[in-house]
Amino acid sequence: MLALLLSTTARAQDGELTVRMAPQQAQQAILQAVQHIPAQREEHRRYRMALPYGAPLFPPDADLALPPASPALAAWLQLPAEQRRHDVLITPDVDYYWNAEGRQYACQFIVHLRAAGDGQSQLALLQVRPTVYAGKSFKLLGRTGPGAYRDVRPAAPSAQSAAELRAFLAAALAQPQ
Repeated sequence: MLALLLSTTARAQDGELTVRMAPQQAQQAILQAVQHIPAQREEHRRYRMALPYGAPLFPPDADLALPPASPALAAWLQLPAEQRRHDVLITPDVDYYWNAEGRQYACQFIVHLRAAGDGQSQLALLQVRPTVYAGKSFKLLGRTGPGAYRDVRPAAPSAQSAAELRAFLAAALAQPQ
């Protein structure tokens, strides 16, 4: 099991992760791993909900394609639904930001699963709608009148957040099912 973890960690450097499961099994393992995060752990808020592709709450392609969409997300949207059927969307609490590269950061993740032969799967991570929390700012004509409003800005994807999710997935998928 340690060798599997080391091999998946080595592969994680290029943004992908290889696991010894078929895509359908890996999808189910990811869904269960997120569902079973203890409430007292920080990951419970960061990885609050996992949705399989095609679930009613999984955003439609038209919503995901809204700007600013990354080139990786645009390429994923071009894939036929058959190639995305085992993918998983992982979302944080709506008001939760975590420390990533010295900033308060949030995003949703799409875990793209594809068969890699010999009963293995490759997982690629895409960050959807990355944002940073820049504090609060006073708005005279805010949505509900004058007051302090959250200053949330679009951001570049976080390599640290992707690495942390890859580590979480590597550990979760290395567990015997």
